[in-house]
Amino acid sequence: MIKQIWFDFGNVFIPIFPQRTKEAFEEQGVQFTEESIQRLNQEYELGVITSGQFFQEIASSCKCLQGSKDIARAWNALLGKMTDPTLFLKRLAASYNLCLVSNTNEAHIRSIRKQAGPFLWNSFVEKFEALFLSYEIGLRKPDDGYFNYVLEYMDAKPEEVLFVDDSPNNIKAAEALGINTVLFNIQEQDLTKELPAVLAKFN
Repeated sequence: MIKQIWFDFGNVFIPIFPQRTKEAFEEQGVQFTEESIQRLNQEYELGVITSGQFFQEIASSCKCLQGSKDIARAWNALLGKMTDPTLFLKRLAASYNLCLVSNTNEAHIRSIRKQAGPFLWNSFVEKFEALFLSYEIGLRKPDDGYFNYVLEYMDAKPEEVLFVDDSPNNIKAAEALGINTVLFNIQEQDLTKELPAVLAKFN
């Protein structure tokens, strides 16, 4: 029986459009390869480097002088508009322990909070028992260490957890640990319609 539901953030509650940031970086004259940016991003998502270090490093690669604020705007361009899932989460929280499990960074969280506004943001996060943001805990999916950290913190058994994520790699890693999974993308699916059906099958 499912007792906990772990939700990813990007492409579950907020659509993500990486192409927008790629195009914005090209307009800013960023010279780093995608591989270099991904490497920096992983360090940023692990909290190894600060926001200032991340944006300064990318800005230093530009053809022309660019400020960190311009790079930050380009970086945040990939974020779509956050939906308001609070009523749905409130109903789920009556029966399940919920938590948010996300590979993310300080700048994106700050931008989402600003866009959502204090009422929606606070109403959203208070529905979760805990937030496991990679840059705060120093761990990232799909590493086993990330999932084991959440399992221990939430005092959960893998077979009692349902993990909702948009990444096949993250889903595969969770399944290898015995965690139940749902591959979901808000740009293609409706969580309020699909999740209850999935839960009914398990329970």
